[in-house]
Amino acid sequence: MPPFPLAADDESASVAPQQQRTLQSALCHVRWIGGPPDAGKSTVADTLAHTYALPVYHFDRREMDHLARATPTRHPHLYALQAHLATLDEQEWLEENWVRRPVAEMAADAIVCWSERVDLAVEDLLSMPQDRLIIAEGPGFFPAVIVPLLSTPQQAIFLAPSEAFKRASHERRAKSAARHRTSDPKRYLRNHIERDLLIADYYIQTAHELGFTLIVVDGSQSVEQIAAEVATHFGL
Repeated sequence: MPPFPLAADDESASVAPQQQRTLQSALCHVRWIGGPPDAGKSTVADTLAHTYALPVYHFDRREMDHLARATPTRHPHLYALQAHLATLDEQEWLEENWVRRPVAEMAADAIVCWSERVDLAVEDLLSMPQDRLIIAEGPGFFPAVIVPLLSTPQQAIFLAPSEAFKRASHERRAKSAARHRTSDPKRYLRNHIERDLLIADYYIQTAHELGFTLIVVDGSQSVEQIAAEVATHFGL
């Protein structure tokens, strides 16, 4: 696994202790589910929302909004990505992002950009009603990024797919359907899956290092069983 930096280290160090405590208090009603793509986060979150009548915040659905709100001082990598995307048409983006780049670079860039988006996700969450728990799920909720936002470790849990589960889910969800429009469909597919597996490794490593609970999703448990385990962890 590449030696990815803990993206939140510099951010958390720059936050004054009183400001951090204020933010933790303001977010004490949020329950975080983080994990790489194809870990079942959205499905588990939606299951909990239905069972307990809770709102869900889906990180993935705010991507374009977050890109539009990125600023060069607070979100330098995200802002640079937004500016670069504006120079490419769809075909050029597919080739550059999924065919020509080294997989380790793709994974590292995703970690940094998703980490910067958490700042914007926090703004979104603070604008939502705070009279009940909120389930927040997304691939950018890395352990090292959200640890400064937590009043207690029980507010967060992480899911990571086994390699076999990841590959099956990726195929089932047709996540690389655009590969047939590129110069190298096989490389596109391989790069997409291997990038996500590197991000899964990063999740597993950092969750372990920081003492968080992480569930490996391998298909041996049903969605309902995983959701029940997550609900117990959250104290629902």
